[in-house]
Amino acid sequence: MYMRTALRTCLLLTALATFAACGDNSPPPKLPTAPVAPPRAPSLPASAAASSTVAPPSNWSNDANSTAASDASVLSAAGLSGPKPVSWIWVQPSVQFRTLQYTVPGGADSTSAADLIVSVFKAGDGGPIDANIERWRAQFRVGEGMAEAKTSKGNVLNMPLTRVELEGDYMAMGSPAPKTGYMQLAAIVEANGRNVFYRLTGPKATVEANRAAFDALIAGLHE
Repeated sequence: MYMRTALRTCLLLTALATFAACGDNSPPPKLPTAPVAPPRAPSLPASAAASSTVAPPSNWSNDANSTAASDASVLSAAGLSGPKPVSWIWVQPSVQFRTLQYTVPGGADSTSAADLIVSVFKAGDGGPIDANIERWRAQFRVGEGMAEAKTSKGNVLNMPLTRVELEGDYMAMGSPAPKTGYMQLAAIVEANGRNVFYRLTGPKATVEANRAAFDALIAGLHE
């Protein structure tokens, strides 16, 4: 009797467990999915990527600029070279934005020396040509006003050339007082992708003595 009751109980429990399992309608757990990678930015076509950077003009490299060890009879800057007297001595540029600087000797003492400065700016930088001329005018005084600039237009190597001449009392940047009897000869070459400024500034006698050499430098420019 006891065995029969135990058997019935065991069968009843088994039936209940089977019924409970069959009646479980909950959805099976979801399997984990791999993370979705963010969309990749579309790559530019080769032509578009190439146009995003502008290559510098040919032969325009800092490596081509004259140094103290360069040929003393040639001045080279920004891909342009021209003849110069060996007496014009290369010196380390003393001010930012000067690409090259030379001391041009005058008389027996250093106070009569002039400076030849070469500055190079990418086209569009450094301000318009006329604005630079006005800035130079403001550095030269005649009486109570600015000196008048003698300007002329031409070309060199089929590139636009502007010549400027100024004379008067010169107030250099950082100078405590104006320097009397000064002159400046300047040439601005609008080259491919850059403007090159050449300026010979100093006592009038020294600048006049080197006028022909300055003219020869500009006329003899070549790439």
